[in-house]
Amino acid sequence: MRARVEHVFASQAAMGGQLVRTIGLARARLKTGLNNIVYNLRRWTYLQGVAA
Repeated sequence: MRARVEHVFASQAAMGGQLVRTIGLARARLKTGLNNIVYNLRRWTYLQGVAA
């Protein structure tokens, strides 16, 4: 299970890094949420291509 989780964080770090440079907790949460959505969409499109 460890490798499955670590590749998610590595992929997100490659997309935009783990450092959040925002002022305010709401903006930091928004940036993290958007990064998660982008990761999920990229993963979904990859899985759709594999299934086709």
